[in-house]
Amino acid sequence: MKDYYYEREADGNGYFAVFKTHNNRTPAHFHNSMEFLAITKGKERVVINGTEYIATEGEFIVCNRFDVHFYENVGDTDVTVVMLSDEYTAHFREVFDTGFASYLPKSEKSEEILALFETLYRNQTQNRLVVTGYVDVLLGMLKQTYPNAQRLGRPSGNNFAQILAYLEDHFTENLSQKAVAANFGYSVNYFSALFNRFAGMHFTEYVNRLRVARAAELIEGGTKVCDAIFACGFESPNSYYRAKHRCTAQKS
Repeated sequence: MKDYYYEREADGNGYFAVFKTHNNRTPAHFHNSMEFLAITKGKERVVINGTEYIATEGEFIVCNRFDVHFYENVGDTDVTVVMLSDEYTAHFREVFDTGFASYLPKSEKSEEILALFETLYRNQTQNRLVVTGYVDVLLGMLKQTYPNAQRLGRPSGNNFAQILAYLEDHFTENLSQKAVAANFGYSVNYFSALFNRFAGMHFTEYVNRLRVARAAELIEGGTKVCDAIFACGFESPNSYYRAKHRCTAQKS
């Protein structure tokens, strides 16, 4: 997964991905696909639309479409992630008129559900018919195990998703927190608190992550370092290297 953002590639038709992470920290982002996390070892801290959950081994997290979410390990942690576009969840929506809560606690069926995550991981390269069958089994098992875990009304995550999309489109410009707050009709103090709550980091750090990631893509593609730095909105090479150092330190 990328390191920030509106995850546009997860919005493609037929998007499907399964991967495992170890001690992974993924900053705030959102997408059109549903995202399921299975905690296979340790603890994972997840914040969805500003609400925090601590999930432990045998528990599950569900990020619904356009939920703004970020997560980080608590100690030594392993997580399996399944991401499903609308095409893979269409059959489920036809059968059930309710979705899932964000946090699904451990149950007597946890081991069986974890095994289904592993089955999807091992068979993700199979043809679409096979993958869809496994997805249907997983969603059906989750619904059978958590029949009353209906999703509550969405907080202001949808509005915050618009903010992240705006930053994705404008991060190379001379952005200030005050200007962006005003653009969305917030006072700067309220916007700062909102951003910290939903993104888990300060506005400047988030924007710098966008810029550092884009600069790395340009440099890797052959753009001269100084040209890439200024093209991504940094005022000087020193500001770029400071931001890059902070991003690297945050990941370690």
